Amino acid sequence: MAQRPNSSKPQSGKPSKILMLFALIVALSIPYLLVKNFAHHEKNDSDEYVSFYIPKNTLNSGPPASENEKKTDIIKQVNAVKTTKVVLSAKDSAKKIAKTPPKIKDNVWQTVKPRSGDSMAAIFHRLGLSAKNLHEILQRNPHIKVLTAIKPSQELKFLINKGRLEKLVIPVNYVDTLTISRAKRGYQFQIDSKKTTTQNVYATALVKGSLSNTAQRANIPYKFVQKMTEILKREIDFSHAIQSGDQFSIIYDAYYIGDKMVGTGDIVAVSYTSKDKAVQAIRHISANGTTDYYSPQGTSFKKAFTRYPIKFSHISSTFALSRHHPILHYKRAHKGIDLAAPIGTPIQATGDGVITVIDRHNGYGNMIKIKHDSKFSSIYGHMLKFQKGLSKGSRVKRGQVIGYVGQTGLATGPHCHYELHVNNEPRNPTTTNLPTASPIPAREMKAFKAKTGTLLARLKLYEAAQFASKEKGKTKLG
Repeated sequence: MAQRPNSSKPQSGKPSKILMLFALIVALSIPYLLVKNFAHHEKNDSDEYVSFYIPKNTLNSGPPASENEKKTDIIKQVNAVKTTKVVLSAKDSAKKIAKTPPKIKDNVWQTVKPRSGDSMAAIFHRLGLSAKNLHEILQRNPHIKVLTAIKPSQELKFLINKGRLEKLVIPVNYVDTLTISRAKRGYQFQIDSKKTTTQNVYATALVKGSLSNTAQRANIPYKFVQKMTEILKREIDFSHAIQSGDQFSIIYDAYYIGDKMVGTGDIVAVSYTSKDKAVQAIRHISANGTTDYYSPQGTSFKKAFTRYPIKFSHISSTFALSRHHPILHYKRAHKGIDLAAPIGTPIQATGDGVITVIDRHNGYGNMIKIKHDSKFSSIYGHMLKFQKGLSKGSRVKRGQVIGYVGQTGLATGPHCHYELHVNNEPRNPTTTNLPTASPIPAREMKAFKAKTGTLLARLKLYEAAQFASKEKGKTKLG
C-alpha cells in the first residue's frame, strides 16, 4: 500500500504569538512618539499642555481589532487632541494680545488718528495709558470739551514716557491748537493760535426761485442769507415780497492763514435791490464795543425793544382799561398783558435800561421795573425769583435774563405780567410802535460815513464786473 506523503502540521503557535507581541509593541509606541513629537512642537507656542490617555480596556476588551484599525483609532485620538490644543492655544493667544498693551517707545512722538466713534478713553487704552492718567488730565481742565469731541479728521500727537503721558497736542480747528503738558503737580493747558489775516469777500446773485436755491447756485454760504434776512426784515418782507430778478450782494469777513481760507466771520455790508426799492446796511462797531447794522445815513436797523419778554404759550389776559379781576371779583384796569408759560421759564429785559424796582410789590408779587430812557419803562410781575446778582440800580441789556416765571402775588396760574409804559402811561405792548435803537453817535458819524462810502463803491464795482462777465459768457454761448 502506498504510503501518504508526510504533510507538515502547523506548529504550536509560537511564531504567531511573537508576531502579535511585536505588533502590540509597535502599536503602543506610535501614540508615544506622536505625542512626544506634538508636544515638542507646541512647547514653543504655549506653556500649557493637554494630556490624553488610551484606556486599558481599549486593547484588552472586546473582540481583537486588526492592526490597521488600531492605528487608525490612535491617529484619530491624536488628531482630536491636537485640534483641541490648537483651539485652546488660539484663545490663550487672543487673550494675551488683548491684555498686552502695544510697546510704545519712550519720549518718541506717536501720531494717532481717531477712529469713527472713538473716545479719548479708548485711545488711552490702546496706547497703554491708564484710566487714572486720563482722569488727571481731565481734572481742572478748562478745555475739557476739546477732549470729549475728538473727530477722525484730527491728528493727535502723544509723547509718552514710562507709561505716563508727557505731552498731548490736539488741533482744535484750523487756527487753534491745545497742548497738554505734564508738570510737577498735575498737567498744564495752553492754547496756541496761528496768525490769521482778515479779508473782505464779495458775493452777489440774482434771485431765481427761493433765496436758499439762489445762494446755493451762487456758492454763497446760506448762513449769510439768513443773517441778511434778519438784518433787513424791518424793511423787506422776505416771506412775501421776494421776486425773481431781485438782486442781493453781501460783503463778509473771511479769515486766512497764508493763502488758505480757514473760516468766515460776520457780514460787513449787505444790499438788497428789488423793483420797488433798494436797501443797504453796514456794520458798525461803536466806541463802547457794541456791534449793530445801520443805514448809510446812520440810522439803526434794530428795534430798541423786543415785543415780548418770554417764550409763551398764549396770552391769558389782554390789555384792558377795565376788566373783571378773577381774584378780587371787581372791575379794574389791566395795565399789561399776561403771558402764560411754565414755572421757571426765563424772563428777559425787553430793552436796555436800569432797574428802579426789584422787590415784592402788592398784587404783582415779585416784581422788577426797568427805566429804559426818559420816555420808556417796563414792568415784569409774578416772578418765581429774581436772577442772581441783580439789585436796584443794576444796568441790564436787552435780552438779559432778569428772573423766572412764577405765580407770586395775585395770580391764578403761572405767567408773566408785562407792562410797557410810554411817558409814564401804560400802553398795549402788543400794538405799540416800538422805537429803533439809537443812531450812530455824532462823534463817530464822520468815520462811519467815510467807511460806508468806500465799501459801497467797491461793492458796486464788483457787481458790475460780475454781471458783465455773465453777459459776455451768454454772448459766447449764443
